[in-house]
Amino acid sequence: MNQPRIMVILYREDDPGKNTALKLIKMGLATRVSKSSVRGYPIVLNPYSNTYLGPWHREQLIKQGLLVLDASWRRLSPSRFKDIRGLHTKLPPLLPGNPVNYGKPCILSSIEAVAAALYITGLIELYSRILGLYKWMKTFHDLNKELLQEYSKTRTPEELEELIIQYWETINPCIQVEGEGAGT
Repeated sequence: MNQPRIMVILYREDDPGKNTALKLIKMGLATRVSKSSVRGYPIVLNPYSNTYLGPWHREQLIKQGLLVLDASWRRLSPSRFKDIRGLHTKLPPLLPGNPVNYGKPCILSSIEAVAAALYITGLIELYSRILGLYKWMKTFHDLNKELLQEYSKTRTPEELEELIIQYWETINPCIQVEGEGAGT
């Protein structure tokens, strides 16, 4: 199977030495794009979307790609996602393992978001490759492995939402933390 195209819209708002999206690009695992150069209809990771990413998005991710917008969480807003072509989805709640936002629900770095999307859609080999790019990605994996496994087994959006409520005791634990932290 071919590797899905991973695209990054880069705002350069974080320390370039710590920027995880830049690392994906430098390692040849992602391509930098602009809003106007997005081709096809990729899966867009958008924390403001009302639609959760699930295993049923696998074929679209493989065929059309995955797009992550790399910006500071402090400056992120729904308007940044306007006019980005693609299917806008948000990740189910996960805990970051990165040193900046460790343990704050949903405030993932770009690399954590990409890795989670790959795992949930069954692209485990590429997920494992990305885990090796930072030592703290093992922490991300350890914090979320059970959740990622469960999310990747769901068959419908309704089943995924039931699982989120069961685990987090709310449909969206991310609401409480929107706007906090800094993305890397």
